[in-house]
Amino acid sequence: MRDDELVEFIDFILQNLVDLLTVMSSGYGALLAQLRALEKKLTFLKSFILFAKLRGTVDIPSLLFTHIEVVVLIAACLSYMCSLWDDAEAMYNPEHCSIICEQLEMIKPVDIHVYEIYMQVRRASSTSASLHTTMMDQQILNNFNDSLISCLWDLLCCSSSFMGSVKDEMQILDAGLRFFRSILKEPKEHMDELNEKIGALLTEAGIIICLLLLNRTKEGEPDSLESTKALDFYDMLVNTNIHIKHVKDQISGSSIIGSPPSNHSFQEQGGCKPSSHMPSEGKKPITHEVMVGLDDEAEKVIDRLISGQEHLEIVPIVGMAGLGKTTLAKKVYNDNSIIYNFHIRFWCTVSQEFNVKKLLLQILHSDGENEKLEFLDEDELLQKLYQKLKGNRYLVVFYDIWDIRAWNELRYSFPDNNKRNRILFTSRFSNVASQVEYGGQPHNLRPLTEKESCELLQRKVFGEEDCPQPLCGFGMEIAQKCKGLPLTVVVVAGILATIEHEVWAWEEFSERLTLTMVSSTELCKKSLELSYEYLPYRLKVCLLYFAAFQEDEIIGTKNLMRLWIAEGFVENVEGKRLEDIAEEYMMDLIGRNLVMISERRSSGGVKSCCIHDLLFEFCKIQAKEKNFLQVLRGFDELSTFNEPPNLPLLSIFSSGEDFIKSKLFCPHLRTLLFFDQTAARYFQLADTSFPFSIYKRLNVLKLDHIHLMQEELPEEVESLLNLRYLAIRAKNIPPSIAKISNLETFSLKHCREVTLPGTIWSMKKLRHLHVRPGPAVIGRLPKDNAVENSSTLLNLDTLSNLDLPFNQEGENIMRKIQNIRKLRISSTMAGRNVCCNMSRLESLESLTLLLIDPLRKGSLLDSLRSRNIELSLPMSLKKLLLAGLFLPCSKMQLIEQLPNLEVLKLHHDSLYGGSWELTKGGFTKLRVLTFSQLDIVEWTESDPDSDDYFPCLQQLNLEFSWKLEKFPSCLERISTLEKIKMKHWKSNDHDRVLCLVRGIEESQRNYGNENLKIITQRIY
Repeated sequence: MRDDELVEFIDFILQNLVDLLTVMSSGYGALLAQLRALEKKLTFLKSFILFAKLRGTVDIPSLLFTHIEVVVLIAACLSYMCSLWDDAEAMYNPEHCSIICEQLEMIKPVDIHVYEIYMQVRRASSTSASLHTTMMDQQILNNFNDSLISCLWDLLCCSSSFMGSVKDEMQILDAGLRFFRSILKEPKEHMDELNEKIGALLTEAGIIICLLLLNRTKEGEPDSLESTKALDFYDMLVNTNIHIKHVKDQISGSSIIGSPPSNHSFQEQGGCKPSSHMPSEGKKPITHEVMVGLDDEAEKVIDRLISGQEHLEIVPIVGMAGLGKTTLAKKVYNDNSIIYNFHIRFWCTVSQEFNVKKLLLQILHSDGENEKLEFLDEDELLQKLYQKLKGNRYLVVFYDIWDIRAWNELRYSFPDNNKRNRILFTSRFSNVASQVEYGGQPHNLRPLTEKESCELLQRKVFGEEDCPQPLCGFGMEIAQKCKGLPLTVVVVAGILATIEHEVWAWEEFSERLTLTMVSSTELCKKSLELSYEYLPYRLKVCLLYFAAFQEDEIIGTKNLMRLWIAEGFVENVEGKRLEDIAEEYMMDLIGRNLVMISERRSSGGVKSCCIHDLLFEFCKIQAKEKNFLQVLRGFDELSTFNEPPNLPLLSIFSSGEDFIKSKLFCPHLRTLLFFDQTAARYFQLADTSFPFSIYKRLNVLKLDHIHLMQEELPEEVESLLNLRYLAIRAKNIPPSIAKISNLETFSLKHCREVTLPGTIWSMKKLRHLHVRPGPAVIGRLPKDNAVENSSTLLNLDTLSNLDLPFNQEGENIMRKIQNIRKLRISSTMAGRNVCCNMSRLESLESLTLLLIDPLRKGSLLDSLRSRNIELSLPMSLKKLLLAGLFLPCSKMQLIEQLPNLEVLKLHHDSLYGGSWELTKGGFTKLRVLTFSQLDIVEWTESDPDSDDYFPCLQQLNLEFSWKLEKFPSCLERISTLEKIKMKHWKSNDHDRVLCLVRGIEESQRNYGNENLKIITQRIY
């Protein structure tokens, strides 16, 4: 068999394996891992043969005949057998799995024959003429180098038995091979000469790796070389690294390769007199959005959107970063006249890097509907969007367009049906607007006038209060230096709000501002630098952490603050919870106008946040310069990355497949965050040991975008003794999870019901436990006596989703979480008798109670309505969501009398009965009330003439509550009522409810409340 025939045969087997693995991608656990290992072995053998031929080795088939007979023929048989087992039952057959395991053990990519060829390659003439082109040579070298990195990576993963010096040199070799990978990917000058040098060094590296693999095969341990051989081996390893460094220095054009600054350089610095404490209550910056000077701009844009020609038109808003495009677009998008005139409104954030499928999903989900669309491909999503828009008058906002390609990819999904449909663009670049079809004249956003700048500055610092007269002059001076850029104004206002409101302080600040901002082109950068230097040290690292996410990403604040805590950014203050201190940090950054609120919680807190893209760029640069954070995107960056000294945090944006294939080796990391950059299904990882065997020093590990396929986590997870934050997607959790004794946040995603081990109760430091399934898939704690006899989790702060039985077992569980503050229960075990006694949870502030009965039909539904419900809730409760409980309306008094309740959400089947009568004097602190898909017909009060109802109510949400025929008359007189939001389908019943709401609006105006807003959202 000739060498080319041999390679062709291996290619054929590899293609069969690829096809087989594609079919099995839905998950075959250990078998999948074994077949991937076979694929890896064959790939090594193929690359080695081509490399040996390139280096001048002759007569490869005769040297490898015995080895090939074992490896390739067995591989071919295995591939053929697996292709015959075309169903899951056959694949999982123990006899079949045993056959595969035995055969795989016989396949060794490295044996004595391979070693002999290595030695022949070493002796081969270095002047052997290549039969290939330079590019082909380079590809052969690159493929073989990849195989060597993969083999060395396997050795490093099991390197616990290596002496420290050997292990260090192996890591240096790994870094050198990764450097060659970056060189071989791109052609350079004098590549023939360079290929020759790299080829010689790969030969030496191959011999070293081959020796280690051979020795591990013989002895079972890679570090059991005889003493004399070990010394020779170590010398060879050191010399090879020296030669690689020499070539590396030649390529880099320098004999000294600089290293990034150490993490010790990132210390609290002086300068700019930063405040060393959080602002006092009297000097809290204004956190709500303030709009100045945009009314005339908004009117112009709204007029273009509503009137004008009947065909589809694009209205671009153009202006430099920080000029207010986002604020103007939001103002226009939420204007009542826009809501009234357009049947459908969508919002889409594009940014510099975009994924077409993600954009389509973002658009289709932006109306609040939760239809599962992730499994549709791009063409299906494009068609879905077209059908949704067809026949309707629509407005779609494309926020932050950098490139016309984004619009070109999607434009055929936007029908032009002569209904005055509009697309609103925001972009920094005028040329983007000029390139689009249907494009209208760009709306160039003007800077603020000096007067508007001063007004914005004063309102951001003082709110509705007037600026003290002695400060007005300096305020005007400072505003003038902002050059009409709103971003600069709000950043400067954030600083002013935290310093003394005294003449000397403002005068000094004004003078310093003059010295700092020396040119208009550097204005924003200088503003951000100034604002950054004014931050206390702990807020600096919290701000830089935003660079670990994507540009324009909407980030959940709760999870972000837990990450801050796990990283050690949040100071531990006696008598205060870390979560409360972290929230103070967040509000301080918001108050300084560095972080923007994306969405508020119904309770008034901040649900999600983001930062301006200019600030994002600034944070990326600062984080990299200070060796605080490295961000890697895609396979090219991953595969060539070498861990710099003292790098604490690594954030990865790639596909799961690229992450695994890159063989990234960074054993000194403290934080590893992985984000799947594709919109496809989660990558399924069959061999789950490597993340836990390499990254042993981690405080934070986020891998929940990769599906760990093994039935249980590997034993290596026990070695993560420092881990404080763990987010994974897995099938099962082993009892050994309790050995991660410092774990504080554990987030588990899964695709079905999961049982947490009883050992979870021994994790004394656990504060946040989240089991996050899809709808109706529940996280369940153990139901045996181990619960009753186990320890309590006194530090547990939040827990979701708990499948809690409403019996003695449930009572036992609640005894063990007595300090819980936020609890979400999704119970599938509620029968006709429901005894829910939570009064012992005296710290509980937020409770979600979902009773799920999968067979809610006919007689069973009647049975549920006749439930015997005993409900006892703690007085500390501030937020309550009920669904599926079928609580009789007559028992609502129990909830009305909760003294601290601020938010109440009554979802489908939470109540039973057609009439609910409010009790006088109830809901003393309720601010937000939500009805969602309730069957209530009459909602009344016991005394229509009394005003002793809802003294604090600010918002009423009515979602698909189309049966309502009567509202309590007190709603017409409540002076605190600010907003009524309706979400409904198009139907006569909903139109009737809307008429009732309009009646409330009219009565409120008669009582002097002109500020009540009625917001309607019709779902088509």
